[in-house]
Parts: sequence; structure tokens; C-alpha cells
Amino acid sequence: MNDCKGEWIVRLLETLRDMPYRVRFLLGKRPRVRMLYLEVTHRCNARCISCYTGAGREKDDVLTPDEKKSVVRQAKQMGARTVSLSGSGEPLLYPHIFELVDFIRLQDMQVVMFTNGTTIDRACADRLIARNVITYFKLFSLDPDTFDRMMGKTNAYEWVSHTYSCGDASKTVCLPSGLKHLLDAQGAAGVAGLVRAESLITKLNRRTLPDVAQLCKDLNLVLHLETPVCAGRAIENYADIALDSAEYESLYHELVAILGEEYFRELRAHPCPVERNPAVWTNGDIALCSSRPAHVGNVRQASLESLFHKAQMRKRQEDRRLPRSDGEGRHFRTCPARQYYRMRHGIRGDD
Repeated sequence: MNDCKGEWIVRLLETLRDMPYRVRFLLGKRPRVRMLYLEVTHRCNARCISCYTGAGREKDDVLTPDEKKSVVRQAKQMGARTVSLSGSGEPLLYPHIFELVDFIRLQDMQVVMFTNGTTIDRACADRLIARNVITYFKLFSLDPDTFDRMMGKTNAYEWVSHTYSCGDASKTVCLPSGLKHLLDAQGAAGVAGLVRAESLITKLNRRTLPDVAQLCKDLNLVLHLETPVCAGRAIENYADIALDSAEYESLYHELVAILGEEYFRELRAHPCPVERNPAVWTNGDIALCSSRPAHVGNVRQASLESLFHKAQMRKRQEDRRLPRSDGEGRHFRTCPARQYYRMRHGIRGDD
């Protein structure tokens, strides 16, 4: 009886804490939405050791192209001006990807894509650049063997030479061909800022990350650095992924010498936008982010706006229960999703 009473009191206190948020919603003062995170496919041609989604074969219940377009329209009505076409698999394997990109552009919305780049040839690169798609290329390393181990695939890429100017000198590096095609297409179009790099910090690629950082600095590429979300294959391969606090600190100082302290201040100061905007998984389920379930419903049964409101309520409740260690996020950006899975698996935060 006392346990039931205690649980009832906890629920009452949570409701009272959330009351201002509920009132704002009922009065029509919706949360400001800036972007939509829309998963397009679960198919993937790699088996990355850090994959938290278990990507591979397509799921049976993925949203149809028309259903995806409906979600985009609803997001725009909510204020979104950017759509991220990302996981849980490789977006360029989705057969209707450019149809969807063109639809989003017709809505006068920006498209962002995170890709492993293995299928990008010059024609694909030209199509992405022509549509002003901000393309994040997963650049785990400049060492082919390390890259293969990260991707869980032998000969994951064709590596080609790329020569570029750096001050008064020129440098030549070997790059995955897909990244080379993107850089060439961007240069031919006379634009900048569309080709970007994303890298994940793991034990396997830790020693090669300064080279990645230096290349991005030389080429003036935005570099998006992340620490792993410990779920799926990231847990299966935890020993090859996790750095301890001393290793994170050592890498941090190496990268600061290349990228500057301001880069990391900005990285830590800006939380992941997916946490604060609608996230729709391949089957239409609403999530708290790309990796964290919300358990509030599916866009096939309810409006995106109502489900997003419920997800935000759930997020506020769950985030209050997440522990934070004193060292969490000292050097690299962390997020509630990482804390959520660390708590589930009893993992400390050392980043």
C-alpha cells in the first residue's frame, strides 16, 4: 500500500512539474521545431562495429514514400525548415531517395544526409550537390585498414589520390573515392559548405583521428565528432570501442592543437538538434532521438505534432532520472541518449 502511495505521489509531482508545458501546448504555444529527423531505410551494406541500430536488411513495416512525404509536410507546418535523411541504415540505398530529396526541396526545405559514401560515384555526387544537399561523409580514418575494421567490411572503399592547395604548398592524400567525387562536384559547382565530415571516436581509430582533423582543417570541411552510443553492435564490440578518461583527455589535447579550443567549446555548447525536434523511425514510430525510443505512438495512427508533444513530455520525465557523472562531457559532447544507454548497461561516462 505504501509503495502504491509513493508511486502515486511521484506521478503527481511529475504532472505538476510538467503543468506549465502542458498549459502552453493547450494554449497553442507549441515547442519551436526547426528540423525533422526522418529515417528512410534500415538497409545497409556495412556492418560498422559501432552501429547502435543493427542495420542490415530492410524492415517489413517501413513507411511508404507517400507516408514519408506526409510526415515532411506535417513537419513543415510545425515550423521545420531542415530535414535530416539519415539512419538507421544507409540512406543512399533507399530506392526513392532522390524522389524524396526533390520533394523536400520543393517544400523549400534544406536536406541533410549522413552517409557512408560507399555508393557515391560522380553522377551521384553531382545530383547531391545540384540539390544543395548538405552531405556528411563518415570519415572514420584515412587509413584503409582501420576504415575496414570500423566498417566491418573488407575493401569497403576504393581509395584514390586527391591533391589540394594548402597555403603556398600542395598536399596529396588518399581518400575514399566517394569523398573525392563529392569534393570534385562541389568544386565544379563553385559552392562551398555542402560536403562535410563525420567521425566517431573509438579505440580502433583513435590514433588516426588527428590526421582526419588536419585534413578537414586544410580543406575547410566541417568536422562533426561524436562519441559512441552504447547500444546494438556498439555493446557487442565494446572492448574495441570504449576509451577510458585518460585516452579521451589525451586525444582531446591532440585535437585542440589542430582544431582549436573554440571548436570544442562550440561542440559542447550546442546539444544535438535531434533531441529537441521530431524524430521518426523507419516504421513511423516517434522516438526521442535517432537511438532512443519514446513509446508514444506511430505517425500512421496520429499526427506528428501530437506525437511530438507526447515525446517531449516523456523526454522531460526520463531525463530527470538520468544520472550524470562529474566527468561526463568534459572534453567531447555528450547527450541524454548516451547517458540513457550507459545507465542501462552500467557504463561510466569518460568523455
